[in-house]
Amino acid sequence: MNRKKTITLGDKIFARVTRNGRTIFNYVTEKVATMSQLISELRIAMKDVQGLVMIHIRNYHQGWGDERPLMLYAQKVNDYEVAGRNSGGRSAGLSDSQEVSNSRMLFPWETH
Repeated sequence: MNRKKTITLGDKIFARVTRNGRTIFNYVTEKVATMSQLISELRIAMKDVQGLVMIHIRNYHQGWGDERPLMLYAQKVNDYEVAGRNSGGRSAGLSDSQEVSNSRMLFPWETH
């Protein structure tokens, strides 16, 4: 029997994030209703982590577990970093200390 792995609001979800076999983050929640919401919560909670990680998910109420890779990217400080760039190489309205590094590749949703 192949049951679909779903999440319902109120299910107790355990998520363990590992990198190279070491646990770097544990998360428990009952406030997500979809896998997308869970991934979003994990991204927010681990905003300082970058790179490829593995997430191990366990739905305690429905009795299933799963694991999947997740790529975490650097978080931009604000929308001015991308949209506010001018031809002079400086961000509009930002000081030198807030200027964005030109070495970071932009994602498609950041270009317009």
